[in-house]
Amino acid sequence: MTVPFTITGLTIRQFLRSKILYVVIGIAFLSCLFALIPRLVPEQLDLRELRSIFAENIFLNFIAATLLPLATLVLATAAIGDEIEDRTLQYIALKPISRFTIVIQKFLAVLAVAVPIIWAGIALTWLIVSWGRIDEMRDLLVPALLASLIAIIGFGSLFMLLSMVIQRALLVGVFYVFVWESALSRFLPGIRAISIRQYTQSYFIR
Repeated sequence: MTVPFTITGLTIRQFLRSKILYVVIGIAFLSCLFALIPRLVPEQLDLRELRSIFAENIFLNFIAATLLPLATLVLATAAIGDEIEDRTLQYIALKPISRFTIVIQKFLAVLAVAVPIIWAGIALTWLIVSWGRIDEMRDLLVPALLASLIAIIGFGSLFMLLSMVIQRALLVGVFYVFVWESALSRFLPGIRAISIRQYTQSYFIR
């Protein structure tokens, strides 16, 4: 760990020692349970159905719309929110480093923890759905991972901002995920245009 990224390293260690990590892992891998459902169907699904199940039903409508933002929300609000609640942020601010740099390093820590966990959940989900047809499903994995990276950056930025200006950012974030991203953005074109989920979907389906 280099000196310029001391806060990033400390924040990552805090995440790894916290119960928050298990919550994020549980959320990220929940999609694997849904991926098992097609395997329980007696008749064999054709390739088009399998591609639709992973791309639309699981990734776009479940992971990108709900699981990914929730997992990112937990980490992003804890990165600064916990420091504010514990009143330790003021001691960090006393270090010879700008507040903007502190926020950026905290954000990098969120990405460093969120990305590999969420990617692992997506990859395992893809593997379960694609088992036996991996070659035909291979082209869906990389776009899903890259689209999820865009979503993590977008949601992480938003939720970190919320944690700095709102005391109960976690509750507000949950409301945002389920009402704004999961419900309203699907039916109202105006909201859809400024939805992070919509940009994730647009990148994935290119």
